[in-house]
Amino acid sequence: MPKLPRDRVVLITGASTGIGRAAALAFAQDGARVVVASRNRERLDDLAKEIGPAALAVTCDVRDRSQVRAAVDAAVAKFGALHIAIVNAGMGIYHSAACMRDEDLAAVFKTNVYGAVYTIQEALPHLRKVRGQAIFITSVLGKAVTPGGASYNMSKHALTAYADTLRMEEPKGGIDVIVVGPGQVATEFQKNAGNRFKDFLPARKNAGGWKPERVAKAILKASKRRKREVYLTFEGRALLALRPWIPGIADRIVRKVSGPLPPQEE
Repeated sequence: MPKLPRDRVVLITGASTGIGRAAALAFAQDGARVVVASRNRERLDDLAKEIGPAALAVTCDVRDRSQVRAAVDAAVAKFGALHIAIVNAGMGIYHSAACMRDEDLAAVFKTNVYGAVYTIQEALPHLRKVRGQAIFITSVLGKAVTPGGASYNMSKHALTAYADTLRMEEPKGGIDVIVVGPGQVATEFQKNAGNRFKDFLPARKNAGGWKPERVAKAILKASKRRKREVYLTFEGRALLALRPWIPGIADRIVRKVSGPLPPQEE
């Protein structure tokens, strides 16, 4: 498969903060033209200004297919092509599996799953023209789970399954489908997550993990090497390696490091 041009056009959702913002800077520094999309226009404009003429800021709520279509159209209109779509926008809500509400499940899936599907489906005709790439920012939780966020765990499993299905269905010589699954990352995710248990969240605050810039470098590397999937952090890879063989022990380790279990009643 031919290499993508250095000035490839990259669309990134959820680009105003965290991994998305860091990825936009990393790809731009590598010569790409980046289309940064999210709901936060002020932060997008600041990011586009920092990158310069090689950036285009597009306000986009990925839960709305028409806005996703407009973002893709704007990218192609501005730069003439679309080579890579990075689906990164995501959100979470803290709750137990027993107390998960309909609205929680709908909200998480609308952003994490439907938003990703909308982005890829709208981008796919353009990606196929250039033998481009669909890059899914999932999570180690796309193949494992932690207590306290059933809907988030479910959404990341669904996203991984969608990526795997898309890859299998692509014809020979079609697009690359790449899954990048971070472990713990120091972003605003924990701060912004919804929380059904007000006394539970403090124990779940993100105390560390990889910096977004390190994750962004891994995404860029996976893109250049056309990796099928990459899971990040030693702890994350260890969990995925152990779970198929000693699931009970793996579950006990996760419970221990996750802190208190969420309440089973509201």
